[in-house]
Amino acid sequence: MSSENTHLAKTLRWTDAFALSMAVSGSIFASFGFALGALGPIGAMLIWVGSAAIGAIQNWIFLEVSAMYPDRPGGIAMIATEGWRRRLPLVGPIASFGYWLGWSAVLSIVGVSAGALIQAQWFPDQNWSFRLGSVDIGLAQLIGVGLILLFWQFNRLGVQMAASISKYMGALLLVPVLVLAFGPLYSPAWSFENFQAAWQNGTALGWADGRIALTWLFLIAWSAYGTEMCAAFGPEYRSRRDMRLALITSGLFTLAVFAGVAFSLGGLVTAEAAAADPNGFFIDAFNLLLGERFSGFFVATLLVCLFMGLNASLADGSRALYGMALDGLTIRQLGTLNKYQVPGRCMTVAVVINIAMIFLLSSPLAILVTANIGYVASIFFALTGFLWLRKDAAHVERPVRLGRGWVPLAFALSLLTGLIVLVGVASTELVGYGGTKEVLMGVGILLFSLVLYGLRGLQDRATPKAPAPQS
Repeated sequence: MSSENTHLAKTLRWTDAFALSMAVSGSIFASFGFALGALGPIGAMLIWVGSAAIGAIQNWIFLEVSAMYPDRPGGIAMIATEGWRRRLPLVGPIASFGYWLGWSAVLSIVGVSAGALIQAQWFPDQNWSFRLGSVDIGLAQLIGVGLILLFWQFNRLGVQMAASISKYMGALLLVPVLVLAFGPLYSPAWSFENFQAAWQNGTALGWADGRIALTWLFLIAWSAYGTEMCAAFGPEYRSRRDMRLALITSGLFTLAVFAGVAFSLGGLVTAEAAAADPNGFFIDAFNLLLGERFSGFFVATLLVCLFMGLNASLADGSRALYGMALDGLTIRQLGTLNKYQVPGRCMTVAVVINIAMIFLLSSPLAILVTANIGYVASIFFALTGFLWLRKDAAHVERPVRLGRGWVPLAFALSLLTGLIVLVGVASTELVGYGGTKEVLMGVGILLFSLVLYGLRGLQDRATPKAPAPQS
């Protein structure tokens, strides 16, 4: 492995990584409306909180392996690569590329969500659109493309949000989170009737309901599992304690945010209202809590939080792809830096793919279907990689060693994750936000990773090795 990828400065405190991961908890504002509209308040809350709980538990598993390889960046992609190296080396590029796609697709998901909020708040009468194939392109999509291009320029010039800036933006995220989370305590607009009506109208659960639940777990994994990003900074933490605290606190914080926000929104907005406007219904929720005079301010804070996700995903995703090139998992051309010492080519690849997804896919959740195929698969390979490493790397020192009970738990989570992938991919039409096109795009991108992996092998064989130094 190149020393360029293993000697990173150990300057990261756990609070820095925690601040960066706060963008994950803010992702509830990008797609919760879709779940609330489809599942109702009880179903949406159970799915989001349950998924966040799974993500928090998985962080412990990823912590053990990350601590085993303190000089290896890459997070769960590295865990999957190491765990499967002896049995199926092709898992490495597939899991790594899938992980990269899952994070990079945040650009298009957040871009369109931010565009929808801007349109709903400041341009509500601009309802025009034009047809592009099977997709309607409107103002929200065009704003999303503009935001991606804007943050691309910031990042390619070396302008990135440092951890200290992320802390300030995280503080802004707390404003709408706290207003919503404590809404049931101070606002007469909040009512438990929505939950009571959903409970009374509920029916006995069957396989059809389980299938829908697994499909939504597949979609929400992009949000709920995202705090695993703290494992990707392994070589940069000042101490193992910082790594431990970052992974644990970020998972618990996301769980708390999802629970508070989901419970509050379920009592403020009906499922019908959320279904009618899944991106902009937050404005109505804030208006109910504090009045219309504050709606512009709260939309602005939500936009800042979404921008935080845009910037972080472009920076982190491009570096994940850059790290793949350094590790020999994709073509060598992606392993170069521009004159500003950032992976400009990798950023360009992410920008092109995300703009294509905006113009080819109908909604943020349709984009999620495409991106999550690789992302959730990488989670599966990381969990099973943990199990393989318990056997194959028994001799490797484990600074963080989980108890024996974690092995069957990891096995159960890997089975659940595998089931989520299979059912989610096969059942996206049930939730109305994906189908054959989205599945084929996601699978095609993953298979393309093998093409790039093969090309890298040809490049390495075509490059003459340097002669061994003479003694």
